Amino acid sequence: MRLVRVEDAVGQVLGYDTTYVGRDGATVLLPRGHVITRDDVERLKDSGVYFVWVEGNEESSDLMYEWEIAEAMARAVAGENTYVKPARQGSAWIMASVNGVLKVDIHGLTELNLGGNVLLITRQGMSGVVKDELVGVVDVIPLSMRRDEVEELLRYRNLVSVVPFKRKRIGIVVTGTEIYQGRKKDLYYPVIKARADKYGWEVVFNTVVPDDEDKIMGAVKYAVSNGAEAVVITGGMSVDPTDKTPIAIRRLRLGS
Repeated sequence: MRLVRVEDAVGQVLGYDTTYVGRDGATVLLPRGHVITRDDVERLKDSGVYFVWVEGNEESSDLMYEWEIAEAMARAVAGENTYVKPARQGSAWIMASVNGVLKVDIHGLTELNLGGNVLLITRQGMSGVVKDELVGVVDVIPLSMRRDEVEELLRYRNLVSVVPFKRKRIGIVVTGTEIYQGRKKDLYYPVIKARADKYGWEVVFNTVVPDDEDKIMGAVKYAVSNGAEAVVITGGMSVDPTDKTPIAIRRLRLGS
């Protein structure tokens, strides 16, 4: 690409997105690939842009530009059950292709980011994600880099992946004597059901039990016998002496 004055760029193809920063944040003023007109010259100057990069001589250049780098890096670091979606202004998005659990190679991510030229920003590892959800962004800091520098960074592979959910049938055991006796409305189930629907889980069992460890244990066992592959237990987890949920879970683990 070539850096030219905006007056000399008329009829040329803009080499990168130009950005306008206003009260509502940054927006793209003119996108990469736009053919600059005389009217654009004043718009650019009004935004404080007096020089622009225009396309030219890319084939013989030893440089790669931010949009090329971002997509190449995203494809390198994107692992199983993800796909890459190009974005604006030197970025590329990594999307989940299935419902599952996000896995992030923290060591590789940290090492890559400390290099300072390319940043990988992800959602927190071990988070639940759904198909077509944004799980990571590759952002390139410089406008361009030498091809050999980019090749060196492409050794970072499969840093972000999604493991499909293996257990999709869940049981829900809501604990609390005040809920069991109808003194207090259960607010747990709607939240858990909404999350289950989001992730594609099926609720195969649901019940409310008092703060009684034997009844909690019995409900969990009954949920499993009714096909639950995992059981969500709510309430009774504080230090109150009447809270029996931790005791019931401990006894279940010990098989008592």
